[in-house]
Amino acid sequence: MNLSAWKSALSNGGSLIYELGLKMLRIRRNNQCDSAINEILLYGAENQEHQKQIGLNNLLCIYYVILHASSSVDVCVPSLTSDTLTKCLISVRQKNKVSVRIVIHSSEDFHNLQLFAQNGIEVKVMRPAVRLAHEFVLVDGRAGDAVAALGALDYDTARLNCNRDATLLSSDPALITALNREFERVWNSIPELTPTKTDQV
Repeated sequence: MNLSAWKSALSNGGSLIYELGLKMLRIRRNNQCDSAINEILLYGAENQEHQKQIGLNNLLCIYYVILHASSSVDVCVPSLTSDTLTKCLISVRQKNKVSVRIVIHSSEDFHNLQLFAQNGIEVKVMRPAVRLAHEFVLVDGRAGDAVAALGALDYDTARLNCNRDATLLSSDPALITALNREFERVWNSIPELTPTKTDQV
C-alpha cells in the first residue's frame, strides 16, 4: 500500500475513518505486532437521523478497510444481499488484483453469485442442512498486516444498520490466526461447484 494513497484516502474520510486509517498506517509503517487495531463500531442511537449517520459511517469504515486490501479478502457470511458490499468486493478484485473468496449459506438469491463469477471471485455455498452463522471478513489474512471485521456486515447504503449492534475491527494476531484457520476449515469442507451445475450445493 502506498503511503500517499493512504493519506489521500484518509483526508477524504470521516473522523472515525480518519482515526482508524491513521492507526493502520502507523502499524503498516512500523510493522509492529504489538500495535494491534482493536476498534468496536457501535450502531444505534436515540435519534433516527443519528442512527442513519452512525450506520453509514460504520459501513464506510468497513468498506474502507476492504478496499485497501493488498493480497486477499476472505468473506464468511450467512447471506450476501448488499449491493454495496458486492460492488466493494468486485472493485477490490479488479483494482487491487487481490484474491477474493466468499462462503455464504445457501439462499434463493443467486443474483450476486453470477457477478462474482464474472469478476474472478471464488464463491462456495453451504448446504441448506448446515447453518452458517459466522459473519466475518478477513483482509490480507495470510499477510503480516491483516485486519478482521466481525459482525454486522451485510448492510447497504440504502439499508443501513440502525439496530443496537456492533462490528469489531481487529488486527490482533491471535484473532486473525483463529479466523484464518476457521475460514480455511469451512472453505475446504465445501465441494467445488462445476461450471455447468446450477442447483444448490
